[in-house]
Amino acid sequence: MKRNTILLVILSFLGVTNLAAQSFAQILCRMEGESFPRQVSLVTADRGRPANYAVTTVSPGGIFGFVTDPLPQQQFFYLYDGSRYFRIFLHAGNTVKVGWRAGKFSFSDPGNPENEVLQCWNSIESRLPQGKTQDYAAFFAVFDSVKTEADLLIGQLQKTNNPFAAQIKSIIQTDLFYRFVTYISKNQQVYDSDEQKSTYFQMIMPRFPETTGRLLLQPYGIALMKAYFDYKQTYVYKQQSFTLEQQLGEIDNKALREEYILSRVPNTDYADYRKFEDTYLPHLSADNRGRLRNDVPRPLSELVSGSPAPNLIYPDSVGRLRSLSEFRGKYVYVDIWATWCAPCKAEIPHLKQLEKRFADNKIVFVSISIDKNNAVWKRFVKDRRLGGVQLWAGDWTALPKEMDLGSVPRFLLIDPDGNWVAPNAARPSDARLAEMLTSLSKKK
Repeated sequence: MKRNTILLVILSFLGVTNLAAQSFAQILCRMEGESFPRQVSLVTADRGRPANYAVTTVSPGGIFGFVTDPLPQQQFFYLYDGSRYFRIFLHAGNTVKVGWRAGKFSFSDPGNPENEVLQCWNSIESRLPQGKTQDYAAFFAVFDSVKTEADLLIGQLQKTNNPFAAQIKSIIQTDLFYRFVTYISKNQQVYDSDEQKSTYFQMIMPRFPETTGRLLLQPYGIALMKAYFDYKQTYVYKQQSFTLEQQLGEIDNKALREEYILSRVPNTDYADYRKFEDTYLPHLSADNRGRLRNDVPRPLSELVSGSPAPNLIYPDSVGRLRSLSEFRGKYVYVDIWATWCAPCKAEIPHLKQLEKRFADNKIVFVSISIDKNNAVWKRFVKDRRLGGVQLWAGDWTALPKEMDLGSVPRFLLIDPDGNWVAPNAARPSDARLAEMLTSLSKKK
């Protein structure tokens, strides 16, 4: 009852506290004990992953601090000591003081009413054991008790009808999900154990329970999704197959589904990666297709004859995605170009001649534009009556980074199995290209 009374006093100030005029905020921390970490990171959440905002070294006396850049809006930050995250709410003019003792952060001066609310939740959540435990079964009774108290806290918050109440409700629910899944993932050693008796376990395990994108607001969001599905594979499906397709079928939110695809990209063998790309690239938004090729850790294709070539997938003039894998069984000659490129346009008449000359052969001609203006590209294709397969990448960055174009035009030649013949093929105006295509077209 005392905690709820304090909470209601705190909430009465939410949204009305006058802050200092400074546009930045600061976090000050004092660490106690002999084994405090020597480095601490300040992170934000970037689509369900931690993103370093700043890193600092802790002084020998256990003192460190952070000053943010000017904050255009109120925002969550997280202190990370190498093992766990500590959530802090900041807005312009804030000074928040934090302590660290026995492996845990806590507020010594929350600095704003929102952090007072977080402190209430932290005090409840702290009852859950950290890491591995000697008594696996005991966790579930403690978890049920913590969840009951958390539900009471959420109920009090809802009565206030304050915008922050919705945020903290979401935080509490996702934190509980995270703590439960990470606990059973790390501690269960046998099948059909005590977690089967848990009401919460029975609620979350039949199907992935998150239907909104709120996990992407937490730095542990993607790690939680992976832990959840890995757990189901090992302890629920056991020896049965639980494919990525089946896992994606449980994720109802599109943003979550796409981020989960990106989290499962094979990163050791390019042939495995290309199979993955063939299957899942068409299911991603344009932005995420670019991230798959150039931002997410993945193996790079070797630009040598005989090695697997990227399966380039881009929309045509009516917006339909087309991929080079459609043309397996045929040679594919690719022209990467732009309407603003004079050398590119100079090759077009020669390319048209080749298209006519080899129209009846097993050679496909694909042109991929890097024009940023889609309308300009479409109009050029129509006015010049360009043949072959016309696709639009829209920018250099949409191409696999290992291709490192440098300039256009660039010509590629790929064999019927999707492997490189030449990652830097001759131009249409070069007589050697026609000779090579003639030789290839005669192969069985």
